[in-house]
Amino acid sequence: MKNNVAVRVEKDPSVDGIEVIIKAEERSALVEDIVLAVERCARNRHPRIIVYQGDSRKILGQQDIIRIYTENRKLIVRTIENAYTARCALRDLEEALDQESFVRISRFEIVNMTKVEAFDFSLSGTIKITFEDESITYVARRYVHEIEQKLTCWQK
Repeated sequence: MKNNVAVRVEKDPSVDGIEVIIKAEERSALVEDIVLAVERCARNRHPRIIVYQGDSRKILGQQDIIRIYTENRKLIVRTIENAYTARCALRDLEEALDQESFVRISRFEIVNMTKVEAFDFSLSGTIKITFEDESITYVARRYVHEIEQKLTCWQK
């Protein structure tokens, strides 16, 4: 089975709500991933995040966030384009994040694993993380095992 995916939307007044039908030669890992993505979207597990830049307010999709961290007692939400502030506690924001994509790497930082470009395990007691925008951060010693487990799960 090829990994080609065709998406077609049809307007059907006889359907109450939304009906998703997936057609494939066989039930594969790709099909399972698509099913999970649709189910997650339907449950609205990924609420958008309200952030601030000066006096302006913006609503970010979680897929745009690279990392979230505290700096000078402010919560910073970093995307490729900008850094914003959020007016809530890190733990409260963590509860709203997609648990499959976001992982805590220290008491002060959460990262989006889908935005990671590379992991460097050569340092003793920590992991160096390089993101798509070439920014770098480090995993606190206490969270190294959790990151290693998360990476093992992703490989399966």
